[in-house]
Amino acid sequence: MKIAILGGTGNIGKGFALRLSHKHELTIGSRNIEKAKASAAEYNEILKKYGSNNRIEGTDNKTAAQNADVVLLAIRYENIPSIIELINPILDKQIIVSVVVPMAKDRCYINQDSSPLKIPVSPEDYNANYFCYSTPPAGSAAQEIAMLLPEGIELVSSFHNVPANTLANLDMELDYDIGVCGNSMHSKSIVSDLVRGIPNLRPLDVGPIETSAMVESLTPLMINIASRNQMKNLGIKFV
Repeated sequence: MKIAILGGTGNIGKGFALRLSHKHELTIGSRNIEKAKASAAEYNEILKKYGSNNRIEGTDNKTAAQNADVVLLAIRYENIPSIIELINPILDKQIIVSVVVPMAKDRCYINQDSSPLKIPVSPEDYNANYFCYSTPPAGSAAQEIAMLLPEGIELVSSFHNVPANTLANLDMELDYDIGVCGNSMHSKSIVSDLVRGIPNLRPLDVGPIETSAMVESLTPLMINIASRNQMKNLGIKFV
């Protein structure tokens, strides 16, 4: 399967590229094609150290998406409109996968148009250091993406709660459950197979795309717990 990772030069994009490349054709996209090529070369050197001959390619976001079966959006929330506008003209039958989490540091929002819900504290106050899920007007990042995509393009929301550094460290064994949200069982099945393709990850069907907010909001929760309790490699596991 041909997979394009838009935002593939970032920390979480790097992890997906390294972990998925052993079974799929991987291309990482970036707004800067030279940056994409440099990152692809870096990832290939890492794979070579682990005895892999798989090759990751680097190009611009639009070209990466055009040639893919699955387009994984490993981008910042604020970049959603520009990225979707860029790739919309070339979308045909690609499945879009969102790993986007809208969150803010030291402030909480009801939605992006609201004033922050914050009690003033001094910068030295330990309790000021936290992350909070910033609920988008549509309800979640995935729902906003769904509103911007052309009719007929299937969207799946998944992979939100995997620690980026752990994902990119091939010496680390993963043992997490991965929520999968979407309105099409066909596309959810394909993404679930991608999850299973990474050893010790288990896909779990959460429901339609409207349930994505619940899964997205777990990411800032996990970051807060990990940082305040000196925990590493924190993930989600249902037992």
